[in-house]
Amino acid sequence: MKRRSGFWALWALALIGMSGCGMTQKQRNYTIAGAIAGGGVGAGIGSIPDATDGDNDKTYTAIGAGVGMLIGAFIGYKLAGEEAPQAQAQAAPAPRPAPASPAPSAAPSPGESKRIVLRGINFDFNKSNIKREFVPVLDEAAQILKDNASINVTIEGHTDSIGSDAYNQRLSERRAMAVKHYLVSKGVAADRLTTVGRGEKDPVAPNTTPDGKDNPEGRAMNRRAELKVR
Repeated sequence: MKRRSGFWALWALALIGMSGCGMTQKQRNYTIAGAIAGGGVGAGIGSIPDATDGDNDKTYTAIGAGVGMLIGAFIGYKLAGEEAPQAQAQAAPAPRPAPASPAPSAAPSPGESKRIVLRGINFDFNKSNIKREFVPVLDEAAQILKDNASINVTIEGHTDSIGSDAYNQRLSERRAMAVKHYLVSKGVAADRLTTVGRGEKDPVAPNTTPDGKDNPEGRAMNRRAELKVR
């Protein structure tokens, strides 16, 4: 009986040792713990016959411990279960942001009047002739009108505040007509151009200073012509 009990104990230890090479750490820990627990339980059960027959070699205790170790090791191994292999997570490259679409340009609302101001187109005092220095600006305006044949234009003439209202009204009309004649000479159809005189009613700068004195710079800015799309 001693030989049989030693056989069971050695077999249990050998089985745990051989299988441990292919186990994961969790399975190995569970198997060893199960064998230890099983061995203790088996030894306790095996000691009952020894106590009754008075056998001093504790044969049944050794057999119970060996069998308990095997059973406990098997149960521990099963409780550990299979561990899924841990795949190395590879972060996917962040997607490149899509190129921003150009914002559509806002179209002018129907009937909206586009105002073309001939900046710098000014006249000498009490004059309606176009000065040479302003010719390039009027040439550019003529080209824009020829490139946009559907546009009709109102030409407004303006004056400063010196002189009577009646005189300034006639002077502003002559200034508007001078611009029209020039544009027509550059190829713009006359029926697309309407002239109007505003006299001194719509100044863009003060004709006098706050203390009531004459303001030559402001008056020079008011002697002007403007084009308005209609």
